[in-house]
Amino acid sequence: MAQLDVLIHLRNTGATTPAVRLGLALAERLGAWTTGIHVVAIAPAAFASPEAVALQVHEADEMVESAKARKDWWLAELAARRLEGEWQVSQGDTVEVLCHAARWSDLVVVERPQLNPDAPTGWGVVSRTVFGASAPVVVVPESAALEHVAAHVVIGWNRSREAVLAIRGALPLLRLADRVTVLEGDPVENPFGLRHLPQLDLHAWLARHGVSAEFRPFKPPAKERGAALLETAHALSADLIVMGAWGHSRITELVLGGTTRYLFKASDLPLLVAH
Repeated sequence: MAQLDVLIHLRNTGATTPAVRLGLALAERLGAWTTGIHVVAIAPAAFASPEAVALQVHEADEMVESAKARKDWWLAELAARRLEGEWQVSQGDTVEVLCHAARWSDLVVVERPQLNPDAPTGWGVVSRTVFGASAPVVVVPESAALEHVAAHVVIGWNRSREAVLAIRGALPLLRLADRVTVLEGDPVENPFGLRHLPQLDLHAWLARHGVSAEFRPFKPPAKERGAALLETAHALSADLIVMGAWGHSRITELVLGGTTRYLFKASDLPLLVAH
């Protein structure tokens, strides 16, 4: 069986955060090759003057060397879990780096800051990474309390392109889950108005791929879908939500609200999402 690749973004290298712990636990569950990556970013303000550039570049180089020195710590974390992998340190724009590395990864794990986020939901590092990555992204709230790892997975299903991509990306975890619950919502309208596209029988598709799932109707009002999805996941004692992200444009979700925006802001459960 081919080995999967899990990429874990470490915002800082001084602590094992919930995102790192969850990422390592998921990798252990999957027996995956596990890459830890830290990005040393240079702020745009650094290029305001030649003196600022020189200072910022010097400081960034020192931060890169300091981060590289954490390689042995990372490899020891992997060895404690009988995992193989590597430690990467990059310099540049965090989103660009993560989206680049996502091209050869099966799963990307990132932390979503709950307090003082770096930008409004929809335009921060995590949101832009989800929007640009070619792999599913596990978004882990900074305050997540982790007791189980993908033991009970809830899927938000609306027949959208994004939902299908998320489910495909989650398939290795779904096969290993103790329980999978699919919340069937109203199907999204095709943006091109096409009425005769082939339809996916998700129940049969999951069964063919070795996943036994329980299906439940999910019909909350449109403006309440995010809150209802999170409430239902908690009521079912789920520990992971799988769903499509940014099914509408980010502008639309920022102005009118949306499920992705709500859950990125309010969820205390990890989200496996794809765009």
